[in-house]
Amino acid sequence: MKKLFFALFLGLLSLSGFAQEVTIDKENCTITKDGKTFPLYGEVRVVDSGSADLTVKVVDSGSCDVEVKIIENGSATSCGEWKFVSSGSGDFTVRFYESGPVDIEIKYVEHGYGLYVK
Repeated sequence: MKKLFFALFLGLLSLSGFAQEVTIDKENCTITKDGKTFPLYGEVRVVDSGSADLTVKVVDSGSCDVEVKIIENGSATSCGEWKFVSSGSGDFTVRFYESGPVDIEIKYVEHGYGLYVK
């Protein structure tokens, strides 16, 4: 009976989105979630509700997956450079969360940005 309950519980978790597979490719500066690959640089559109390509938590200190430098002018073409856009599709969408499970944790920096795999 316990095995049946555990199997049912795991099945419900996978249906609810908690068991999504996320891998980070440091060499190519990409993240793959559920078989779809996104660059970890470029134009980023923030969504406040609904689904996003990636769920993100901002940390102030300690380890993170990506150190992000915000680009206001020009193009974000290097690993960790993000240019926030308010319209259009962007290269990927993010939704920020303060707690709970997320796809990646980022830290905003001015210098020395890039990808840091835990």
